[in-house]
Amino acid sequence: MYFSYHRDYWNTWLPLAEFAYNNSDNSSTKQSLFFNVYGRDPQFDSVHITQDTPARKQSTKIKSVQKAVKRKLAVAINRFKRHADKSRASPPAFNPGDMV
Repeated sequence: MYFSYHRDYWNTWLPLAEFAYNNSDNSSTKQSLFFNVYGRDPQFDSVHITQDTPARKQSTKIKSVQKAVKRKLAVAINRFKRHADKSRASPPAFNPGDMV
């Protein structure tokens, strides 16, 4: 969010921009960066009363999220590659003695 009259106060807007970016769904993974890192969506309530998730269960969940992210990124990379390959031309073939 940028307004010309706020250009001297960009540092006050940075946390809001970072929060929005980290909690927006990524086009490749279809998940937020926060979810990809922590394996859960952020909690916005001011008081969180529920019992903590055991560390082993949370670790397993994060690992499964990371595997899913890797799979989704591989699909996205292949999609980008196919798109880029459409406009690529084969390199020219040169023979010894050709003027280049």
